[in-house]
Amino acid sequence: MYTDNMDINELQHILDRFVPPYSTTISCAEGWYELIFQCDKELSEIDPDYQIYQIKEKFGSLRYYFETSDASKSDEMNSVVRDYELKSLRVCELTGRAGTLMKKDGYYKTLEPTLGEASGYVLH
Repeated sequence: MYTDNMDINELQHILDRFVPPYSTTISCAEGWYELIFQCDKELSEIDPDYQIYQIKEKFGSLRYYFETSDASKSDEMNSVVRDYELKSLRVCELTGRAGTLMKKDGYYKTLEPTLGEASGYVLH
């Protein structure tokens, strides 16, 4: 979960990577912010000049859309993003603790099971 212990400059650094005119909004709850910070760190080590188009939740997992400044690094960067998208399926989007994919009325969220059940979600 995003807490005061996390560096707000780290978040701003990620927001600064967004390509205009795209929204500079991270469209997921704070439970995945640590995953986003770590993904950005790994991508930055591969390509310090990469840019972001969108970061969001979709079908219960993290989606991270980006563009590299060096096409020869695309495969490596896509592999990093896929790893974090898969990791998001085991992390509660709201709390950052262990989570599982859950469903409610056709909507998917990765949540702590007790939290999800309290909100009407069932295990998928």
